[in-house]
Amino acid sequence: MVLSKGYEKYKTQEVNTANQVTLVIMLYNGCIKQIKLAVMAIGKKKYEDANNSLKKAQDILMELMVSLDLKYDVAKNLMDIYMFVHGELVNMNVTKNTEKADILIKILSDLRDAWTAIEKDYKPVEYVD
Repeated sequence: MVLSKGYEKYKTQEVNTANQVTLVIMLYNGCIKQIKLAVMAIGKKKYEDANNSLKKAQDILMELMVSLDLKYDVAKNLMDIYMFVHGELVNMNVTKNTEKADILIKILSDLRDAWTAIEKDYKPVEYVD
């Protein structure tokens, strides 16, 4: 239990100190992890665990969606991708069919990798009062 609380504190600190690009990457990593956990759970017929993981993945996608500024075309394109992946996760949860999981993971991995490339050159904007 102590280890769990320590890890939770570490993760909270990691999120609180991360820049915006790193946070997006963390969300992608979390979503990918939850999809993989769901696939494993479905394979073991642990449907409640699968449901929980898929709901977490859907919640992460919703967080990515609400962070978009839709006045930009790239944001609209990302929204379409997120909505597609979200819909497929809902379908996977209902049908327990993991056939498209690898495609969804590939999509999210490619997006994460693009953000990782951006992160290398990212310089946060400093606001002066």
